[in-house]
Amino acid sequence: MSPGRADTPVVRRHLAALRSDLSTLRRHAGTSPQGLRSDPDRRWSVERGLQLCAQNALDIATHLASTLGLDTSDYASAIDRLVEVEVLPSEFGTRFRAVAGFRNILVHGYLELDLEIVADALGRHLEDFEEFARHIEDWLSR
Repeated sequence: MSPGRADTPVVRRHLAALRSDLSTLRRHAGTSPQGLRSDPDRRWSVERGLQLCAQNALDIATHLASTLGLDTSDYASAIDRLVEVEVLPSEFGTRFRAVAGFRNILVHGYLELDLEIVADALGRHLEDFEEFARHIEDWLSR
C-alpha cells in the first residue's frame, strides 16, 4: 500500500463483512431491552454483531485516513479526517463518530452496557452503517 492509494480489495472485503453482519442484525430488529435481557444468546448475537459492524466501519476509516496521509490518534478522529477530505458528509460524520465510543464500550466493557442503548442501536441506527458503506462506495468510484 502506498500513501494516497487505498487498497480497494481490502476496503471492499470490510464493506462485504459489514453488510453481512447488518443482514444478521436486521433479523433481530425490534428486540426490546427486556428481550435482550431475557435471551442471553440473542443478546450476545446482537452485541457481537454491533461490535463487528463498528469495527469494520472503523477499520475502513482508519485505512482510508492512513492512505490519504492523514494523522489519526483514535477511531473517532479517523471519522473526522474523512469528513475533512469529503469522503463523508459533515452532518453524517458528526453523527457517526459516536460509533467509536460505542465500539469501545462493546469491546472493553468500560461501562456497564446499557441495553436500552443496544436496543436503540438495533432498532434505529443500523441504517447509519449502511449509509457509511454507501459513502465509502461513492468515494471509491470517484
